[in-house]
Amino acid sequence: MTYIVISLIVLSLSVVATLFYRAVNKGLSSSSRHQQLTRLTIASVIAMSPWLLAGRLPCGIPMLLTATVSIMWCITYPLIYHLSNRRTSSEYDNQMDIAMGLYLFGLMSAIFLALGGVPVAAAIIVGAIESVMRVLILSQWVYYLMYGECIGFSGMTIVQATNINEVIEFARSYNPFGVAAVLLLLVVEAALPFVVNLVWGADGFALPLWVMMAEGVAVVALLWLIFAGRKAPAKRCGIVALYRVILDYRRKNSLYTAGASRRMQRLVVSPLVPDEPSPRTIVMVIGESANRDFMSAFTSLDRENTPWLSALKKSENTVLFPNAYSCAMVTVNSLERALTERNQYNDKEFFDSVSIIDIAHKLGYKVHWYSNQGHLGSFDTPVTLVADTADVARWTDQQLNKVPYDETLLQFLDEVDPSCNNFVVIHLKGSHFNFSSRYPAEAAMWTPGRDEDANVVSYLNSIHYTDSVLRSIHDYAVSRLNLDAMVYFSDHATIPDRTRTPGFMGFGMTRIPLFVWLSDRYRSNHPLRDKALHANAMRYFTNDLAYELMCGLFDIQSDNFDESGSLASDKYKYTRDMLLTYDGTVRIADDHTDE
Repeated sequence: MTYIVISLIVLSLSVVATLFYRAVNKGLSSSSRHQQLTRLTIASVIAMSPWLLAGRLPCGIPMLLTATVSIMWCITYPLIYHLSNRRTSSEYDNQMDIAMGLYLFGLMSAIFLALGGVPVAAAIIVGAIESVMRVLILSQWVYYLMYGECIGFSGMTIVQATNINEVIEFARSYNPFGVAAVLLLLVVEAALPFVVNLVWGADGFALPLWVMMAEGVAVVALLWLIFAGRKAPAKRCGIVALYRVILDYRRKNSLYTAGASRRMQRLVVSPLVPDEPSPRTIVMVIGESANRDFMSAFTSLDRENTPWLSALKKSENTVLFPNAYSCAMVTVNSLERALTERNQYNDKEFFDSVSIIDIAHKLGYKVHWYSNQGHLGSFDTPVTLVADTADVARWTDQQLNKVPYDETLLQFLDEVDPSCNNFVVIHLKGSHFNFSSRYPAEAAMWTPGRDEDANVVSYLNSIHYTDSVLRSIHDYAVSRLNLDAMVYFSDHATIPDRTRTPGFMGFGMTRIPLFVWLSDRYRSNHPLRDKALHANAMRYFTNDLAYELMCGLFDIQSDNFDESGSLASDKYKYTRDMLLTYDGTVRIADDHTDE
């Protein structure tokens, strides 16, 4: 009778798993349907084979917990991916998580049965497996409930590039009781399997020695099946496969440093104005989460929150670009293109791309990189890899639970030698969420009115504060550093009255500010660049072309500089219909806000 029940369970698992697979995937071919029917039938047999070998039925609270976590593993990633993409994608096939959940049930069952005489060991080993599974499952659901989408490459990049202060600020933006509840739930999820297995599984399973030995062989076989080889099921599950993509991304990024000397050796740069007066300084300021829709210099607002830039734009020395967009919604994804010749419109890899710092070095500039962004996470991102090639690379002191205001960066300018030609890159914290943490309390210009969103008002204050920081940088560089040109653009934008998400939630996440200021001396020495910038003021632009813009400002000729991508060139070719955002997947032409 036991074997009949097990056979019926196998049949039921196979049917339910196959129906679920077909329900949460789209555009499946006939061969894929048949292949997965076979795979899931075999997986169902594997799930129950330890019990078939033992001649027993799975029972008891520990096995109920094991079955529950296995089922949730089968369901979670395929269902969340389907809910996130069913309206935008016509074809996707998430096949491995369902089979993996069945394999894991078989593995944990075999461990319980193989260690029936040592139940504490079985409880600890299986508890550890279940704890990892439960935390991963819960994390995916929390992410989905927060952002309304399945975690993807951009989301995983944000997670890995987030420092502890950003985690603290993010948590503070939510109800503290809700945050505490989520943390408590994570702790419970991790601890529950150990408690259940130790309390209710203490008696173990009384099995003949040969059966326990056979179950031990089954454990080894299942471990090999699940984890061994390049195409192992464990490596092809949704969340694990995504993490492996990130690891490969990091591995490729590491090639950037290894290839630095080779890049510099092959790089040839020729200045088009060879006898330009020295000393001189060019400053590039990179903002954070600034949206030109919320900047009075670009958009008519009830509040004047960019008084300095609004006054500056009246000068012929200044060019504002009201049709600038970001190429991505994540700092790292955006700046790895903005800082190098890699962009959405070519096939270059980051690790093999020349950076604007390389160009400056070839021209004899001393390069300074000053950042208030921390070191952007626990590993070297493309941003930090580029920054570390500067002659001087400094980050503000990021103490736990205390992020310096952007004005702290001004102290670094004192170490720039005005007798040299300098290229200074300043990376602001800007308007990074939480907005109210981006400026001192005394710098707040406005408080929320009765019907106003507090986040929006704080965001406007953060933009106003950034305007004052930009003014201080400009004034200092003009008076002390022989400023020739200053460029400001944001890495990406944000929509202040919406929850931040790495996915594309509208063009408000991409409408960034961009302006260029030129000294009288620069305009006199580079009249064609000056003329081109003014002529291209209303042209459309994405910030992965910032490298080309800066090369144009350096006024160079190089095989690593495409003039047709530079706003500082009369050869600029890009139109609204040609430009893209969100890593090349969304057309700027689909932004109909101004129509």
